[in-house]
Amino acid sequence: MVFSAQSADAPAAPAAVQVMVAGKPALSLDAKTLAAMPHEEVTASAHDEAASQWRGVKLEDVLARAGVSLDKPLRGRALASFVRVTAADQYQVVFGLADLDPTLGHTQVLLVDTRDGKPLDKDGPVRLLVPGDKRPARWVRNVISIEVVDGGTTNRP
Repeated sequence: MVFSAQSADAPAAPAAVQVMVAGKPALSLDAKTLAAMPHEEVTASAHDEAASQWRGVKLEDVLARAGVSLDKPLRGRALASFVRVTAADQYQVVFGLADLDPTLGHTQVLLVDTRDGKPLDKDGPVRLLVPGDKRPARWVRNVISIEVVDGGTTNRP
């Protein structure tokens, strides 16, 4: 069972998000690095809150910076890969890499750092936002890591 609410005493997120891809050096994205990357703005709301203006970096741009390019259609083994996003309280969500591929799912996923023009407070410093989801279960608060996992290497039952 998955819960999207985080407790008030959840551990604080570190000042940087770690992005890990097998065979490549880990990438540490701090607030300054994220702020320098191209941002997109979306209007979205979670639960019963009023709609807000969110600004952030596309997850596919973060992955490209870490060495995972989605500029060519995924094929073969790469279609089994997935992205796992972890919060400070260990809440996790996954996306198939194919879901992010512009020629396949092209799901809009943002790593946001501002809401209504202000830095995130208790939900940050960065939060994952999936504006197209019908409910915000994958809107991960206090993101600490993003991993690209080769699903083709896992044991099968």
